[in-house]
Amino acid sequence: MSGRSNLKMITLNTAEQRLAKFVGKERDLNGRRNGFTNRKIGPQSDEQTDLEGIAAEIAFARYVNVYPDIDIDCKEYPPHDVTLHDGTLVDVKTTKYPNGRLIVAPWKNVDAVDIYVLVVGEFPTYRIAGAMESYRLMRPHRMKDLGHGKVFVATQEELKPIDQL
Repeated sequence: MSGRSNLKMITLNTAEQRLAKFVGKERDLNGRRNGFTNRKIGPQSDEQTDLEGIAAEIAFARYVNVYPDIDIDCKEYPPHDVTLHDGTLVDVKTTKYPNGRLIVAPWKNVDAVDIYVLVVGEFPTYRIAGAMESYRLMRPHRMKDLGHGKVFVATQEELKPIDQL
């Protein structure tokens, strides 16, 4: 079933926007301090990448009524961004492209998270596009080269609403 059948738009409020800007900037600074490898795709700045990432995580966390992981001072970040009430580990991916796809790097561990969620939009407004279980997403037939090396790919039409997982 298409994730589009359960569209949910979320605009971050003023406090959430300030939080996202602060956490995004601090994560960028922390990454440079700790020598994290930058694995972004696209021409946007590192700070913009971190802002969009945490803002999408905050939007998704609000959607599922949990508190987002806003840690900014760690030596390595956990593979998941959000833990649902039932213990499900979620990695939130974001894209600004309305028809963008859920993309996961091939170096990710299939057992590190339970589901991947695609959040579409640009700061401060996002749409929860849907989700896919990691074991369904990270399969050889989903490997595609989109111009920056091979990645696991799912279209929005292949995603399910969160409550169906």
